[in-house]
Amino acid sequence: MKKQNKTKNFDEIKIRPKTLIVSSVIILIAAFLFSIFLAYGTKTSAGIKIKGVVSKFIPIPAAIIDYRYFVLSSDLEKNLSSVQKFYATQDLSKTGLRVDFSTEDGKKRLAIKRKELLQKMIEDKAIEILASRVGIKISSSQADQTIDQKLQELGTASQVKQNLLDSYGWTISDFKRQVVLPEMYKEALVSYFNEHEANVSRAKETIEKAKNELASGKDFAQVATMYSNGPSKEKGGELGWVKKGQLLPELQTVLFGKDKFENDTIIESSIGFHIVEVENKKKEGGEDVLQLRQIFVAKNSFADWLANKMSAMNVILTQPEFIWNKTDGLVEFKDNSMNEFEKQSREKAQGDASIIF
Repeated sequence: MKKQNKTKNFDEIKIRPKTLIVSSVIILIAAFLFSIFLAYGTKTSAGIKIKGVVSKFIPIPAAIIDYRYFVLSSDLEKNLSSVQKFYATQDLSKTGLRVDFSTEDGKKRLAIKRKELLQKMIEDKAIEILASRVGIKISSSQADQTIDQKLQELGTASQVKQNLLDSYGWTISDFKRQVVLPEMYKEALVSYFNEHEANVSRAKETIEKAKNELASGKDFAQVATMYSNGPSKEKGGELGWVKKGQLLPELQTVLFGKDKFENDTIIESSIGFHIVEVENKKKEGGEDVLQLRQIFVAKNSFADWLANKMSAMNVILTQPEFIWNKTDGLVEFKDNSMNEFEKQSREKAQGDASIIF
C-alpha cells in the first residue's frame, strides 16, 4: 500500500512541470494577444509604444490584399520615419514654407502623411499583383541595372548613397525596394495597359463620328453635347478664354503660334482626342489668349483602370484609424473630423510643405 502511494506522489511530481509549461505558454499567448490588441486595436500611448516594438520583430500587416498579399506595418512606420527625417534635414525656411509636426495640427498632418503612405504602398502592391497576373516579373538584377543608371544620372554613387542616408535614412537596398521596383512595375503595367486595355480605337471612332457630324453641317455646341466628355459638354463645349500654359502640351503646340487653324482637326493628347474651335483671339500683356470650345473624347486612363481593378480587390486594413473605401479603392480616415481637416488643409495648402510634398 505504501509503495502505491509513493508511486502516485512521484507521478504527481512529474505532471507538475508539464502543467507549468502549458500554463506559461497560455500566459505568453494571452500576453501576446493583449499586446497586439493594445498595439493595433487602441490609440493609447502604451499601444503606440508596443506597436513600435512588436512591428520590429513580428511581420504584422498594415493591409491584407485578397487574403494572400501583405503591406507590412513595419514598412509603413519606416516610411513615415523617412518622411519625418526628410523634413527635419531640409532647410525650407528660405522658401517660406513651414513644417512642424509637433503642434496639434502638425500631428494631424503627420496622420495625413501616414494615410498617403499606406495608400501608395497598397497601390504599389496592387500594381505588382496585377503585373504578375499578366506575366510581368521584374528581377532583382533588372532593378540593379536601373539603379546603376539612376546613379549615373544623379551623380557619383557615393554622393547619392550619402544623400539617401542623410535625407531619408535609406540604404540603396531601401531605395531599390521602396522606389525603383514599384516604378518599374508601374511602367511595365502601363505599357501592358496601353497595348491591351486602353480601348483607344473606341475613342477614335467616337471622335471621327463627331467630326463627320460637324462636316454634315450640325452646330458645334449640339455635337459637343452629343459626343463630348467632361464638364464642358454641358456648356456646348465652351472653354472660355485660355492662355497657352493652361492647355495640355499637345494642344499648345497645335493652337498657339499659328496664324490659321483648321477647326475640324482632330488632336490626340495623352488623355484623349480633341476637336477644338478657335472662336476668338486677343493679346494680353503681349501674350496670345484664345477663346475656345472643344469636343473631347477621353481615352480609358490607366488611373481609372487601376482604381477599377483595386475596387475589385478585397482589402483589409488593420490600422484602427483607417477604413477602406472599396468603391473608390481609397484609404480614408474612420474619424470624419479628420477627413474634414484633410479637406480643409488641402484647400489652404499653399505655403505648407507638409501638405504639398
